[in-house]
Amino acid sequence: MKTGIITGSSRGIGLATLELLVANADVNLIGTSTSGKSSISQPNVNFYALDLSNSESIQGFAATIGNQKIDFLINNAGILIEKWDEAVINLDQLKQTFGVNLFGTIELTERLLPNFNKDAHIVNITSEWGSFSEKNFDEYQPHYKMSKSALNMYTKLLSKRLEKQQIIVSSLDPGWTQTDMGGPDATQTPIDVAQDIKKLLNTKPKSGQFWHQGNIREW
Repeated sequence: MKTGIITGSSRGIGLATLELLVANADVNLIGTSTSGKSSISQPNVNFYALDLSNSESIQGFAATIGNQKIDFLINNAGILIEKWDEAVINLDQLKQTFGVNLFGTIELTERLLPNFNKDAHIVNITSEWGSFSEKNFDEYQPHYKMSKSALNMYTKLLSKRLEKQQIIVSSLDPGWTQTDMGGPDATQTPIDVAQDIKKLLNTKPKSGQFWHQGNIREW
């Protein structure tokens, strides 16, 4: 029986992924949210509080997991706190955004590395906005874009580090999705993205790649 962790799984993409995977009775799922609350109550799901902006919360979560072996980690939790039409750097917002989207995500992943089984898979949910190949690139949302770009680099670096352990590390661009962050006019639904994540988990892709809708995309 496999065990997987999905961060930020009380709503949006994380919740949709949890709901999709929970139907498989051969998977034990661990979900997280800042509150520790969930709308899902299933015997193969445990839900815990996790605040990626707080190192003590990350340490506490890792202690709760203990020595439990892990087959996949979906680093989904993230924030976008700036206005959509804002281009000027706000250092407080930059630090907050990096604190969750990058530093907290990295700290959690690094603390859990000893727990991963061989052939485990780490999936970092990033964004087209974090790519250097974005076709409609503009100057807006700088804090979010920089955080996701740095997370993409972490994917590539970590994939190299974990080659000998045969642990796969991927970035996944969900596309413009109907979440609190993406808004109701987005072209993708959370379940669309959940299906993409499930397909990626069910394959054994080459490590260190950037995925979008089942295809490798440019960084």
